[in-house]
Amino acid sequence: MISEMGTCPRVGKDGFSKGVRVKKPIEFQRIMLKGAKRRGRSLALYRLQGTEGQRFGIKIGRGTKSAVVRNNLKRVIREFLRKNKDRFAEDESVVVVCRAPTEAVNPGQLREELASLIRCGKAS
Repeated sequence: MISEMGTCPRVGKDGFSKGVRVKKPIEFQRIMLKGAKRRGRSLALYRLQGTEGQRFGIKIGRGTKSAVVRNNLKRVIREFLRKNKDRFAEDESVVVVCRAPTEAVNPGQLREELASLIRCGKAS
């Protein structure tokens, strides 16, 4: 939806703004090397405590050939993280990595797998 000024509206309170996203490769590396890792069938979840606020990153390799499929996967994961961000600590960074066979997984299975990885990887 385009506003009268010709720009897109700002992301609301439930949004996933740029400040919340992990974007730089060095940040991804730090979280993936130092963070706790949980692996599922088609996803891996890395969680690192002690960062400045909640941050989320999504990494999908080029092994998923179609850009359309990659973008749809990112959209589903981003939506899930946005709706479940209260399950993470306020000072936690999270990176979700999609592994190669993810193309065959439907969005429902992806959400279920993410939910189980979050439950199993809950910090005590």
